[in-house]
Amino acid sequence: MTEFKVGRVLLSRLDHGEEMVAQIVDLAEKNDIRTGVFTIIGALCRAELAFYDQAAHRYQTIKVDRPAEIVSCIGNISMRDERPFVHAHATLSDSLGNVVGGHLSSGTVFAAEIFLQELSGEPLIRRHDPITDLYLWSNS
Repeated sequence: MTEFKVGRVLLSRLDHGEEMVAQIVDLAEKNDIRTGVFTIIGALCRAELAFYDQAAHRYQTIKVDRPAEIVSCIGNISMRDERPFVHAHATLSDSLGNVVGGHLSSGTVFAAEIFLQELSGEPLIRRHDPITDLYLWSNS
């Protein structure tokens, strides 16, 4: 467990037609945020979600090749390889209200707004975990 102090709160609009995860990384880099949490509301033109196959230790891709509302998008920022790393999960809905969700790999923004809460303290570092084959927060 790591304790943090509440840092800055940033509200920002994400750019239409741009890749959402890359914009979050860019926002973190430009504002020197090494650890934080965020939520996003809005809509995507398309997205790629994923489901982690625990037995095979690999992500299965879920393509969303149509416009979708962001029903929920939550995530965190920590450090991996000395750069901000975004870990986000999203739930998306189509025009009929059908819902799909998972790990957010990428998404093209139609219109989106982010609430980003900086957490001040020693940054969380992601390192390879041999049990899960994922990059998880390090305990050391």
